[in-house]
Amino acid sequence: MKAAWPHAAVAMTGAIVALVWPLSPALSSRDALQARLAAALLTFVVCTAIALSKGMRPGVWTATSMATAAAGLAVLLSHVAASSTCVASYDNRLVVIGREYTTAAAGYARANPSARDLLLDAGGAADKVWTPASIASCRFWIGWAGPLAAALFAACVSALVARRTPRFAVAPVRPPSGSVPAGGHTTTRYDAFLSYRHVEPDNAWAKNIVEVLESHDLRVAIDFRDFGPNEHFLSEMERCIKESRFVLCVVSSRYVDSDHCSEEAIISKTLDLADRRKRLVPLVFERVELPIWLHGLVGIDFTPPVGVDPIERLLALMKPQPSVSA
Repeated sequence: MKAAWPHAAVAMTGAIVALVWPLSPALSSRDALQARLAAALLTFVVCTAIALSKGMRPGVWTATSMATAAAGLAVLLSHVAASSTCVASYDNRLVVIGREYTTAAAGYARANPSARDLLLDAGGAADKVWTPASIASCRFWIGWAGPLAAALFAACVSALVARRTPRFAVAPVRPPSGSVPAGGHTTTRYDAFLSYRHVEPDNAWAKNIVEVLESHDLRVAIDFRDFGPNEHFLSEMERCIKESRFVLCVVSSRYVDSDHCSEEAIISKTLDLADRRKRLVPLVFERVELPIWLHGLVGIDFTPPVGVDPIERLLALMKPQPSVSA
């Protein structure tokens, strides 16, 4: 619910901007009201759709943000240009004109290029000089395009919010280190613990996996967020492994070539051989020979070209299966 508030704030701001957007007095009050209301409604619809979208990768939101920003800028520039070229004065009032002359007026317009003079000679009837289609186009650009630009910029900001939310959720409350729940069994607090090397691009791959899984309401433990600041690193790793349904290993050349084997030792020690086969999941981002403690595991292949979406395979594995009553 908290994640929806930024989108609601963006939608409200965009709708207000659309409703108060200054429009040319050449438009009728009805046309101006319709344009503002439609853009405000569109702002709420788009921001709501973005807020409700789940499972989208950060790169998708980045591309969406860039596309809507570019579209908003293009629409805004067209609106500004139309406001100066699609309006002429007649009898002390502004009239919406067009950009394409009718057949009858084309020759006369070449000799008399002033839009004000043409409108004056036509007795204020713009459709006698400019085609109805071009007048309608001008009416759109000076009326609807301005508020529409506000809606597009709101969509841009909302996509950026989705890109960063949850950048990472607050770590769940955990009992003090060394405590054991009643019954002597370890509590399954997480759906997965992520093991990875703290270098690029492994860092980015790991954080992207966390974002995707948590966008599907799965609980993921990752060291920089979920390890206690006053606890020992290896103790916290062992705790997270014990409290997780799966251990996901981001496999790369850096992961297998590292001289530091503390993580592998902890994982192998915490999980016996049978349990490792059920809970260890190699996420292969680079084609390398798996270390001996991962041998025999199929894993999920993230290396291109990918025949089956690896994220879909991971989600299918991670989603808790409904219990079957006896």
